[in-house]
Amino acid sequence: MQPIRYLPAMAATLYASTSPLAAQVIDYPALEAVMGEPVTTSVTGKPQRASELPGSAIIITAEQIARSPARDVPGLLKSYAGIDVNRWTAGQSDVAVRGGVQTFNARLLVLVDGRQVYLDHYGMTNWNLLGVAIEDIQQIELVRGPASALFGFNAASGVVKIITRKAGKVAEMRAVAAAGNRGMSRLAASLYLPVTETVGAKLTAGRLREDERRTPANILGRPRVDVEADHVSADVNADIGTVAAIIGGGYATTRQLEFLPTQLLSNQLYRSGNVHATITHDTPWGGLSLNSFVNWLDADYGTDGSIGGVTRGLSLANRTMVSRASALYQLGHDNTLRMGVEYRNNRLTGDAQYSDVISYNVASANVIADLHPAERIAVTAAARIDRLWLRQSGAISLPAVSDPADYDRAFNRVSLNAAILVRTSENGLLRINGGRGYQLPSLVTYGFRLESPAPPPFRAIIVGSPMIDPVRTWSGELGYGYRFAAIRAEATAFYTHTAGTIASPVQAAPTRTELILTAQPMIVQRYYAAGDYATYGTEFSLSGREAMVSWRANYTWTRTREDLDDLGSLAPMPLSPQSTTPRHKANLELGYDDGSRWYATAVARYTSATRQFAFVPVAPLPQVASFAVDDAVAVDARLGLRLSRQVELFVAGENLTLAGGAAVSTIPADRRLRGGLRTSL
Repeated sequence: MQPIRYLPAMAATLYASTSPLAAQVIDYPALEAVMGEPVTTSVTGKPQRASELPGSAIIITAEQIARSPARDVPGLLKSYAGIDVNRWTAGQSDVAVRGGVQTFNARLLVLVDGRQVYLDHYGMTNWNLLGVAIEDIQQIELVRGPASALFGFNAASGVVKIITRKAGKVAEMRAVAAAGNRGMSRLAASLYLPVTETVGAKLTAGRLREDERRTPANILGRPRVDVEADHVSADVNADIGTVAAIIGGGYATTRQLEFLPTQLLSNQLYRSGNVHATITHDTPWGGLSLNSFVNWLDADYGTDGSIGGVTRGLSLANRTMVSRASALYQLGHDNTLRMGVEYRNNRLTGDAQYSDVISYNVASANVIADLHPAERIAVTAAARIDRLWLRQSGAISLPAVSDPADYDRAFNRVSLNAAILVRTSENGLLRINGGRGYQLPSLVTYGFRLESPAPPPFRAIIVGSPMIDPVRTWSGELGYGYRFAAIRAEATAFYTHTAGTIASPVQAAPTRTELILTAQPMIVQRYYAAGDYATYGTEFSLSGREAMVSWRANYTWTRTREDLDDLGSLAPMPLSPQSTTPRHKANLELGYDDGSRWYATAVARYTSATRQFAFVPVAPLPQVASFAVDDAVAVDARLGLRLSRQVELFVAGENLTLAGGAAVSTIPADRRLRGGLRTSL
């Protein structure tokens, strides 16, 4: 278990490995080549072998991505243990870790080169708005379990860290063009240019079009929009001695049909921009890292007039500014200490909120210690404190149904992570870890305000609540991994408890309805903390490779218990992890690659039956209903022919078995086929 920094062959690659939130400034391919397996900084903040991590992590390499039938990041993640991917519509996907399935999942933090792409306004990730082509991804790292002590708020159930390629010393262009059924067309290109011996530049752009799936007649639907997604970005990186830096920015748009957290089906338009910068410096005692980014988002919800029965859409604008600094210290042989600070400013403006601006500031400090008290034992401990100040400003929407003083609020939260690793033998590793993390209420949850239809003489108003507390998640895990010959096996048992789950206002819930007697009486319903739920289960994984054939298999059993309050609603509450999380999932992947011309990959996926929610058109007003989603066996496949080192032809298909429940959505899945050309010059 020697740490990587003591391997002479890797010394040149470690100059900028000081922060798990920094952009890609370490040479991942070189580290992987030396170590014989993927390397990550996601768990402790320093480079570590994938097989020696104190947390439960998945690493998907560039080689695996290139051969996968998947066409996006959720598609890449869905065949791994402990991961639930629901493709609600053709353009909307949600990724959940170890249960807790719901739309607009707010408990999974997603980062691209250290920059948050998780959208704070509604507490969700729009996977079509990442601004990244999968061909530009160097590797994907997924940490399962609370990681708030390392990454901050909203890493309550896990973190997906996407690391893209950077420009090197040789000019290169990667491009892909693909077309398929259901109106699918895709173009993407990345250009990597060496500007000088120490400076490189990268330009990327992409375009995606595809048709929406057919909505069943018993689900309240709207005139659908088909999926449109575009992105462009640029980065400049410099490596000068012990200093490395990256600066860049990007812009992305997407138009798609989505289920909102209320399970109302609505057409949306998103436009997002960002600028970011990172600088790292290696020193004799460790390393320093500085990182900043600004994200802008303009989101138009209900572009078809589908929000709350109004004839207009809702427009929200979110700006997020983050600056952080960290230092990694070497504490003698094998031991490291990482300390960091962070400042965040987040603000939301829109035409459906309590006042002109809803905002908060967060100041944070964290520390991570990675210690090796004995040759076969490693101990990792992390703690983080976050201080949040909530504010509102500008004109207040009248009639006000909350006291302005309620928005003058501050609170502290402390996140924790701890793990112990025991090397039981040359090939066996025992891992015990746990943590406490937090999901921060979204800005919409705090400040939303929308009038909806009501019978005369009443006015109905749906509002956020400034008094909602962050959702708390506790997690524990016991895992054992063993490698024999070319086969790696891993078994894990986990338990997660989530307290104070946030729910949207409940339709027709008498105990949650406030009646305010004014000249025109008002019926007020608020976002609220609905209660607790717990998930527990087991994960089993096997993988191996022999000559030209690779394979992996996994099985996940997840049980969910919930104690959620529907507040006496006359309709189902659209939040039930117990019924929406599949109990059984199994995946089998087989791959063949002759190393020169042909390769093929097939993935078989089994998901047990669940229930999901959607609005149904009933009189006098539409209401939420629960729908059965059948169990499904889906097969995805890809076949590629390399005409040369630079040119490849491929065909790929998803859900070849045409299993309606393969998307785990109330809208049945269809079959998606495509073929294309991939070049690298």
